[in-house]
Amino acid sequence: MKTLKRIIIWLLVIIVLLVGVAYLLPGSYKVERSTLIKADRGMVFNMVCDFDNMELWTPWSLDMDTTVVFENIGSCEVGAVHKWDGEEMGKGKMMITELISGEKIVWELGFEGYSQKMLAGMTFEPEGDEWLVTWTASGDLGYNPIYRYYGLMIDSDLGLDYENGLENLKTLCEGLPDYPGIEVTTIASMPALSVKDSVKATDIGVFLETYFPQLYMYTIRQGGTPTGHPYAVYYSWDPEGLILMEAGIPLTEPLEGEGVMMATETPGGKVVKAVYYGPYEETAKVYNALEQYMNVLKIEKAGPPWEVYVTDPMQEPDPAKRETIIYFPVK
Repeated sequence: MKTLKRIIIWLLVIIVLLVGVAYLLPGSYKVERSTLIKADRGMVFNMVCDFDNMELWTPWSLDMDTTVVFENIGSCEVGAVHKWDGEEMGKGKMMITELISGEKIVWELGFEGYSQKMLAGMTFEPEGDEWLVTWTASGDLGYNPIYRYYGLMIDSDLGLDYENGLENLKTLCEGLPDYPGIEVTTIASMPALSVKDSVKATDIGVFLETYFPQLYMYTIRQGGTPTGHPYAVYYSWDPEGLILMEAGIPLTEPLEGEGVMMATETPGGKVVKAVYYGPYEETAKVYNALEQYMNVLKIEKAGPPWEVYVTDPMQEPDPAKRETIIYFPVK
């Protein structure tokens, strides 16, 4: 009995000592890792800010926990929330609390069963022709002695995840096209009037120059109201043969067609978008950039592309200043 009593006393002493030492340990933590990324800053920022893109680079994904279910509420805005629930990753949520576009993002993270919050953030600073991306995490460990001891390991533990995530982000972003401003967005459809036909590649300009004025004049004669900018949908592309395309103008209200002019709606829905300034004959580089962007991000097309002609060539004689928006519908 005396031996057992001594063991119990020593165990109590050890526990008291461990608890006492725990309260001498730091009550907070900070983790920081950085990497250099050579890519368009807007694209790098969007890969981080948009929760829908996080699966492409974050270390905490379906690869780590095949049971996890994600839910996103909002996108790249203060108050947007990313939730997760999985057997390995547990349950929690992350909310954007501060946002400076292209420069800084701060998230607040909460984990089920743990009352303390974590503040995580990323900053994006220029360094030569690259961007220094710094990922941080900080928080209070509270008074639980177990958390205090875990604080000794959090830098190496979470830091390793940060290093892996930043390496994934670097690989992803440096594989994206060197074309600024490509983004995934949603476009609303609206009433339109259009003409659809098959033409040779060399006749596209003539086709558009012929039918855009006719569509506008018909709309005005019928009491309709054009709105926005004219567009063209390219259903097929064969530079050596015929191209099936549609030229149209958006309207404020539906209007009945006549002859080759048909009542329709402008394309819409989820799209990948790029803005181009320059001659119409040189848009191939933009299409190539959009294709590369979709391939890297594993985005699947959902229909033919279309172009919106923001600049009227009759009013802007310099082709380098003409603005064209190119859209690809995606799933």
